[in-house]
Amino acid sequence: MMAAQRRSAGSRRDTTDHAAYRLILEAASNRQPCPSNDALAAALGARGAASGAAALTRLERSGQISVERNGAIRIVTVTQFGLRAEGMDA
Repeated sequence: MMAAQRRSAGSRRDTTDHAAYRLILEAASNRQPCPSNDALAAALGARGAASGAAALTRLERSGQISVERNGAIRIVTVTQFGLRAEGMDA
């Protein structure tokens, strides 16, 4: 893969991850449940929980969010604002 193609793919991922970040931030700001992996995937324009879970992992690795798990519950914290959203880890 050429460097320009890699940059383009990375920029698309950043844009779609931003959509997932906004969805999480909105939920946390409004004290709503944490979006499910399927809801995150839909925000990305993708299908399937795996896409949403992958976006969540990328956001966590980038430091934009932190994720805690307590059994079947997922607690996502938006690190910049300290806002939290809880929901089923699915």
